[in-house]
Amino acid sequence: MDAALFTAINSVHMPALDAVMLGASWLGYFPGIWFLLGAAALGWPRGRAAAFRMCLAVAFTYVMASGVIKPIVGRVRPSHTPSMAARVLEAQPPWSASFPSGHAATAVAGAMAAARVVPGATWAFWMLATLMAYSRVYVGVHYPSDLLGGALLGLACAWLVLGGRHPSTWVRPRAPAGEAHVP
Repeated sequence: MDAALFTAINSVHMPALDAVMLGASWLGYFPGIWFLLGAAALGWPRGRAAAFRMCLAVAFTYVMASGVIKPIVGRVRPSHTPSMAARVLEAQPPWSASFPSGHAATAVAGAMAAARVVPGATWAFWMLATLMAYSRVYVGVHYPSDLLGGALLGLACAWLVLGGRHPSTWVRPRAPAGEAHVP
């Protein structure tokens, strides 16, 4: 099923979309876009701690994906699997292992953390993360399950670094009926 879904996504190309997908894929290398966003937010005193945690979440996710899990799993990329007949858009497709997608992992961790730095742009961060992850199948270097594994890893790593749920989702206990609530 993974190979069939890969083929369905990878075989449909449009020249204008090729450039967009290559650009989105390029943004995900060395998770630079998330570090740049974090570095920009470091200058804003109210967001400084959240920006630092964002950079930490992305760095931790990158190390876990590329330094720990990829070497253990060792899955060959579709771009280097002759039976896949992948349409590869990258001039030099990576030779590192395929699972999990580091792009998907760092993009999800980055989007989750960036949403805490600038909550008003949450939708934009998640759209960027989705585009960056999807582009990896489109350009022919990852299977869809690599994206799923990377996304789950990114969520788990960011959750760990960020300390769980966003404070805005915390439910404050209510005082029992008839009692005054003292904050």
